[in-house]
Amino acid sequence: MTGQRPLALVTGAGGGIGAGVSRMLERRGYDVIAVDLTAPIVDRVTATLGPGSIGVVSDAADPEAVSALAARIRGEWAERLEVIVCNAGLISTDEVADAAPADLRDQLAVMLDSPVQLIAAAASVMAARGRGRILATVSMGGILALPGSAVYSAAKAGLRAFLTALSAEMRGTGVTVTGIYPSGVDTAMLRHEARDGGSMLNFVGRIFTVDDVVRAYERAMSSRRLEIYLPFADSIGARALAFAPQLGNRLLPLLDRLGRRGHRAYLARIDGGS
Repeated sequence: MTGQRPLALVTGAGGGIGAGVSRMLERRGYDVIAVDLTAPIVDRVTATLGPGSIGVVSDAADPEAVSALAARIRGEWAERLEVIVCNAGLISTDEVADAAPADLRDQLAVMLDSPVQLIAAAASVMAARGRGRILATVSMGGILALPGSAVYSAAKAGLRAFLTALSAEMRGTGVTVTGIYPSGVDTAMLRHEARDGGSMLNFVGRIFTVDDVVRAYERAMSSRRLEIYLPFADSIGARALAFAPQLGNRLLPLLDRLGRRGHRAYLARIDGGS
């Protein structure tokens, strides 16, 4: 490894958050393994990174592709991998009763099965070397379930539980585990939800920028915290309602009204080009 920079693997590297985190990691001295669904997306990201970056085309919904990527983590990248960021996401605006079985399966594969497999591989090689950082984009929707995004919430809640247990398992190994929990973030995914019937709860509070999330990731790079919330204030209510789901359901009409107000303001902003 002499003369080589450490590696940081980022899934969903072509999206706004993934690309921003990739550039942040490159600035911090890592060669980035940028993973995304198609070659044009991967090429666009690696063009913004240093000469040591590695582009990988991989479908997070394909178990064989995920297994192949995990094998590379355990094999060719094992000596250099110091950071993994599981950020790939997928959303459907269909309610569960209307959703195609393949859509349900793909959401769970991308946002739960894939990160579990990749993080397990990374944890193995990092623990063996006594250092490493495991990071993931979770969501406030993994704490407070979002009607209209039920499978998304299920996947993120599962990922949260996985990270919590893994953090305990990694204690004493030199490997830290951190989940990033943003509320609404102005990304292509949120704009799709805004225009095509996503959960109104996404729009109850402030809509954050990609740069806000990247800064949260940068804080995570020098932190041992298990969870970083964006914003912290919203997380208090979300975590409280998670202990009383029936109360949360009773408050849904109020939250829906607040969300619709925020939704209208968000649509006006993005459609106005600001």
